[in-house]
Amino acid sequence: METNENLSSLVEKTKMKDSEGSRMLYEHLVDKVFPFVRFRTNTEDEALDLTQDVFVDFFTHIDSFTFETGAQLYAYVFTITRRKLARHYEKAKRSTIAFEEGVMGEVPSTAETDSELAHILEGLDVRSREIIELHHFGRHTFGEIAVMLGVGESAVRVAHHRTLALLRERFNERTP
Repeated sequence: METNENLSSLVEKTKMKDSEGSRMLYEHLVDKVFPFVRFRTNTEDEALDLTQDVFVDFFTHIDSFTFETGAQLYAYVFTITRRKLARHYEKAKRSTIAFEEGVMGEVPSTAETDSELAHILEGLDVRSREIIELHHFGRHTFGEIAVMLGVGESAVRVAHHRTLALLRERFNERTP
């Protein structure tokens, strides 16, 4: 895991057009962005294109970014990501969630279960769905999610716990 000091250094190196610093910053961030984007798109190609667009915007505007904390950096990247996804949905005139095989881990993944889970997740309010997606698919910590969403970490933890309970309940009601 990168420390605030290391991330700050990578941001500064990127601003100075240091290719190695930029590469290292990209490699650290792409592991958080791509799973989140992939979860919200129908194909891996769409996800790759959108992730690329996120990083083009990020690196284009990095000079206007002032690093304070890692969570704040993730919030900045997440804001760009959400905007790219919103534009993507507007163009595609859809808001469906696609699942890759095995994405829910503890639930055996089949076309039927993935469809059920997608339907259940689509029925959640936006904040609850984002918390689940960011934590489980984007691998963000509760603290990072709190900064991204502008709420307290305890609120994120409580919402996550309640949403998981609701997901289990709804999934068990829908599947035999």
